[in-house]
Amino acid sequence: MFVLFTLPLYSHVKTTNIGVNVTPQATLLTGGSVLLGAPRGARFERVDLLVIDGKIAAIGLDLERNDVGEVIDATGTVVIPGFVDTHHHLWETNLRGMTARWDIIDFSWGVRFHHSAIQSPEDIYAGTYAGALGAVDAGITTTLDFNHAINSPEHAREGIRAIRDAGIRTLFAYGLIAAPYAPSGFDHDEARRNDLRALRSEVFSSNDASSRVRLGVAVNDIGGVPWEQTKAEYELAQELDLISTSHTNSTWSPQRAPEISWLHHDGLLGSQQVHAHMNTSTAHELQLVADAGAAIASTPETELQMGMGYPILGRAAELGIAAGLGTDIQANNGADMFTQMRLSMHAETARVNQPILDAWGTGALHGVAMAPEEVLHHATLGGAEALGLAAVTGSIELGKAADLVLVRTDQLHHRPLIDPMAILVQHSRVSDIDTVIVGGTVLKRGGLLNPQSSSRAIALVDAAWDRLRPQIDARGGHLPARPEGLLEQMMQASISNAPKWASEMTL
Repeated sequence: MFVLFTLPLYSHVKTTNIGVNVTPQATLLTGGSVLLGAPRGARFERVDLLVIDGKIAAIGLDLERNDVGEVIDATGTVVIPGFVDTHHHLWETNLRGMTARWDIIDFSWGVRFHHSAIQSPEDIYAGTYAGALGAVDAGITTTLDFNHAINSPEHAREGIRAIRDAGIRTLFAYGLIAAPYAPSGFDHDEARRNDLRALRSEVFSSNDASSRVRLGVAVNDIGGVPWEQTKAEYELAQELDLISTSHTNSTWSPQRAPEISWLHHDGLLGSQQVHAHMNTSTAHELQLVADAGAAIASTPETELQMGMGYPILGRAAELGIAAGLGTDIQANNGADMFTQMRLSMHAETARVNQPILDAWGTGALHGVAMAPEEVLHHATLGGAEALGLAAVTGSIELGKAADLVLVRTDQLHHRPLIDPMAILVQHSRVSDIDTVIVGGTVLKRGGLLNPQSSSRAIALVDAAWDRLRPQIDARGGHLPARPEGLLEQMMQASISNAPKWASEMTL
C-alpha cells in the first residue's frame, strides 16, 4: 500500500517481545506513527503494536503476523492513547444544546434545580448511553461520569448499565446530591448513602483499577448541605475506599467559602479526590491540594462560557498537581477534547500574558504559556493520574490497556506535516478520528461507530426528549424565570451550612 507519510525512526526504538503466546484473539496495529510513552516527552515512531487480551503485549518494528486474529492498517494515522475525560455529566446528553446561552447561575437554576428532578431511570439510561457513545466517537476512551440525577436506586443502576453497554472505561461517580423538587426514591440522605454502600459490596467489591467500570462518589457541593452532612459524605468515601469528586471553588463572590481550607481543617482533604473547576482557588488552597495529593479536573469550555474565570490547569501544573481535562456537559458542548485542549492552551497564555501586557506591553512577550505536548498530557496521562489509572491507561506502554485512538493526518488541513504534535493538537478534528479501541475492543472503525449502536442511541435520546419536553414546558420551559438575587440566596444558604468554626477562617 502507498504510504502517505512516514515519520523518522529514532535510535531508541526496539523490537520488544515479552514471551507471550500469540492467540487468535490477538490484534496487530501496523503502519501507523505511534506516540510512545508519556506524552510530555514522547515522540511519534513508526512501530507496530500487538494487543493480546486487551493489553499492549509487544511494541516493535515489523512484528510477526502469524496467528494474529486481526490486522489493523494504521497507515496515514497517528496512534495516540485514548483521551481521558475527568469530568462529564453523561446523563445531560438528554438536554443537548439547551444551555448554550446560559451562565453558571442559569445552569444551576435550570438543570440542577429543575431538569435533573424529572429524569426517570429510563431517561438516565438514554442520556448516559448516548453521551458515552458520543464520547467514544470523539476519541474518549475513559471518563468520569458525575451522575447528579440519581433520584432512586434504579437511576444509579440504569446509569451503570448504560455505561457497560456503551463499552467506555468509566469511573461512575454516584451522586449523593438530592435534586430539589424531585420526587425522591430515597426516604432520607442516609438511604442514599446506604444504596452506595450496597453497590460497593454487591457490584463493585473489587479494587482492581483495570476493571472497565469502577465506582466512585460525587459528593454535594460544599455549602450546599449542612457541614455535618458534607463530613459524612467525605468520610463515607474514605470508608468505602472510593475516589470522590465534587464541584469545588467555582463560584465568584465576596462571600465565597474557603472550601479547600474547610476540608483541610477537618482532615477531609485526601489523595483519592478529584476537584472539578477550582477556578477561584487561592495559592494557599492550591498548595493544600498539592500537599494532600488530590487531583483537579478542568473544563475550559463551560468555565469560560459560564463565568467561572480562567481555567486552573496551568496553575495546577506548576505545583505538580495531577490535573486532567473534562468536556463537562453535552447539554452545552460536544465531547470534544481537541476543543478543550486548544481552549486550555490559549486561555492559559492569555492569563499569563495579560499582566505582562498591562505592565510592559507587547514587546515583553516570550512565546506561549502552554505547549501542545503539555496540554496533550493533561488530556491523556494527566487525566489518568487524576483518576488513579496511570498504571492502566493514558499512555502507550507495554502492559497497559489497549486504549488507543487512530487519528488521520492525511487530509488537506494536516499538510504539510511539519510538526506532528502541533498538527495533532492544533489542526485535528473529531472527524479525523478513524478508529477507537477500548481495552482491545474496537468501538469505532473507519470513522464510524457501530451503526446499530448509533441508531439505538439516537432513538433512545429522541424518545427521552419526547418524554421530557412536556414536563419541562409545564415547569416553566428550558430556563424557568430566575428569581432575583438567586446567587445571593445561594451564598446565604452556604453561610448557614458552614461549619461552626468557619468564622475563624479566611481565604
